[in-house]
Amino acid sequence: MVKDRWTPKQTLFVLLGILFFLMGLAGAVLGVFNVGSGLLCGFGLFLSAIVVVERKWGRRERVLTVFAILMAAVLVVHAVVWNYFAYGRKPQTSGEATVIVLGCKVNGDQPSLMLQRRLLAARDYLLQNPQANCVVSGGMGDNETSTEASVMKQFLIDNGIEESRIYEEDRSTNTDTNIQNSLALIKQEDLSENLIVCTDGFHQLRAWLYVRRYGADALAISGRTPVLVIPSYAVRELCGILKMFLIG
Repeated sequence: MVKDRWTPKQTLFVLLGILFFLMGLAGAVLGVFNVGSGLLCGFGLFLSAIVVVERKWGRRERVLTVFAILMAAVLVVHAVVWNYFAYGRKPQTSGEATVIVLGCKVNGDQPSLMLQRRLLAARDYLLQNPQANCVVSGGMGDNETSTEASVMKQFLIDNGIEESRIYEEDRSTNTDTNIQNSLALIKQEDLSENLIVCTDGFHQLRAWLYVRRYGADALAISGRTPVLVIPSYAVRELCGILKMFLIG
């Protein structure tokens, strides 16, 4: 029967469904399963479900197919754009500059692995460029005993950066306030307005959008994020960007 034959589209959708599902699960190897993971797994199942519907009822689901293609296109375009903002806007390694390191979870008086990777990327740049200063940005969350900024500052000092080059912004609670408060501190301390944001690559696009919201511009230094967790975090960031545009 005709419906028993696999069409090229059905084969492609099943293969893509498996790929997206595995991308969603990949981060679980390193203990990461977030909203992005769930959405990727869900999208993979959705692609496979289209094939099941077509083969069971013998009709082409054009509306679902168009929606699936649009969603896949959005994910591909987002991947291209955030990669450009993460790795296509590298700063010069000489001259005055201010590096804003965006905080994330700390464990006691130690930065989390993700935060360590951001700090090491900032450390490498600051060692290359002795004219640059640094703002470490992050307050204290409900499950933290120290401010992220104080832990970040101590980590940089322990890794060879002079204390006089490090400024603490210790009141922010999210990316928006990270950027807003850091820009205010930079103005207050009369630091260089040649700005460089240091965070994970998948986070750079949203950080830049907030920088632009407050009338500034910035280049990027990105931490080395493990490949397995990038897809889920990138999709989570896409949700964050959509939320930013919809509700501020």
